[in-house]
Amino acid sequence: MLKPLLIITTILFFIGAGLYYFHESSNFNKSPKLAQSNQKLLKDLNTKSLDRIKIFGNGSRVDLVQLQGGGWKEQSLNYEADILSIQDLLVNLSKISLGDLVTDNPDYHERFQLLDPPDNIDLWEKERHGFALNLLRGDGTSIVYLLLGKERINGPGQYIRQAGSDKIYLIPEPLLIYSEADDWLRKDLLALESKHIQRLDLQKVDNSSFSISRVDDKSDWVNEPENSELIEKSKINRALSRLEDLTFSKLYKNNEVTQELTEQNYKEGSLSVTLFDGSVYSLIFKKNVSVDENYLLSLRMGISLEASGNPDTNDSKLRKEMEEFNQRVNSRLFEISSWEAKELLFSD
Repeated sequence: MLKPLLIITTILFFIGAGLYYFHESSNFNKSPKLAQSNQKLLKDLNTKSLDRIKIFGNGSRVDLVQLQGGGWKEQSLNYEADILSIQDLLVNLSKISLGDLVTDNPDYHERFQLLDPPDNIDLWEKERHGFALNLLRGDGTSIVYLLLGKERINGPGQYIRQAGSDKIYLIPEPLLIYSEADDWLRKDLLALESKHIQRLDLQKVDNSSFSISRVDDKSDWVNEPENSELIEKSKINRALSRLEDLTFSKLYKNNEVTQELTEQNYKEGSLSVTLFDGSVYSLIFKKNVSVDENYLLSLRMGISLEASGNPDTNDSKLRKEMEEFNQRVNSRLFEISSWEAKELLFSD
């Protein structure tokens, strides 16, 4: 008689244990009810003391530094950062509201991808680590240091905790952060109004060359030499349109592609753009002809001989513009799409 009762008791024990485990496990997969107070993560984000923003995630780092006199730069690439992207991040950060506490048990940090980021970037693991966002003052102390973990499986939300705290919260909407330095850069290269362009001198990758010029912005373009075949007007318009809005997708450090560019399978084309005020922009394109890849572009600004010797030229203003432009782009390689390069090279 006792044996059947013992068997039944054992079965009920395992069923009860299983139900308890399922209940506890499911609680972590569901969103806790948001706090009725709608508590803000940051009651007052004082950006006046903000000096630096560090982002670590997806196996890469971003280091944004505020410059004296205004503006930002990305430290690792030493290039100007996009202020609007930084402003959007700060605004979104100030809007974050916390839900109820999910857990304060540090054993669950790994489960929610909220482990402290490793010092060695190679040790970052997607299943264990999230994104680290650290806003710093000038003295190196943190205004706020957030760890952003996995997103909620069933519905919107993201698990977060502050560095140094074991408490894990659920925020209603994920805070999307770029972890690649290129994503934070100011991407515009040229914004030359077509009415200001006087002359275009092109040398294509096949070593053919031609020039077009005009007397003023109301005149038609003419070829040089005059007896050469006139370039299609549609191609001229596409090139002018591209010069009004030329951006890049990736910035290469000075030494990143030096070895590759010494190989013979790279060919060059160039475009010289002369403005009516005497400014001259030189664009040099590099393309790997063995595959259909994007182009690498280097730029430089100068002043034409005619303008430098002309008393009507505002020489000091031009030289200041030239120095600022060359300081930003000098000795750098910018990646642009193949179709953008082809428009500037008057290619089909």
